Amino acid sequence: MKKLLFIITILSALTFNAQNKVEISIQQDLRLLTVGDEKGNDPITFNVLSRLEVPVFNLKKNHIPAYLSVEYADLKGRNFQRYALGTGYVVNKLCGKFGGGAYLDFGKIYRESEGFYSFSLSGELTYKISERVKLICSHQLTQRNDLKTLYNSQEFVISGFVGVKFGL
Repeated sequence: MKKLLFIITILSALTFNAQNKVEISIQQDLRLLTVGDEKGNDPITFNVLSRLEVPVFNLKKNHIPAYLSVEYADLKGRNFQRYALGTGYVVNKLCGKFGGGAYLDFGKIYRESEGFYSFSLSGELTYKISERVKLICSHQLTQRNDLKTLYNSQEFVISGFVGVKFGL
């Protein structure tokens, strides 16, 4: 409960104090949505990644955001939660209505009542539908010490997400 209140407080502060266009994205892991995985998670497994981005430096056609990221997955056995803070470099217009970005964050994974620090690198491609709505496709490379420690599995995982990004 304390974590949830902390996140709500940060999200509220960022949203109300931002002088620039704040964006929030909601994305679903495409593999877990369509085919599941080899660990027993069936298709249509809930794995949502959400980001609240606040532009910190605005350049001519690009910007550098700071963001808060929350990921939750309803996995077989135990739920997965990851909270992170990060930054990136966003190109608002690559070609036509397409834009893109590269991100780096550091956070903590909560799994089986244990916490594991992790970092991730990600890239995204966006397609602008309107002034406030974009479709988003992203790839994320995440350090997963939880998998290494709990299941003696690989330490780095690549995930692909699809979703929507809204301007507030």
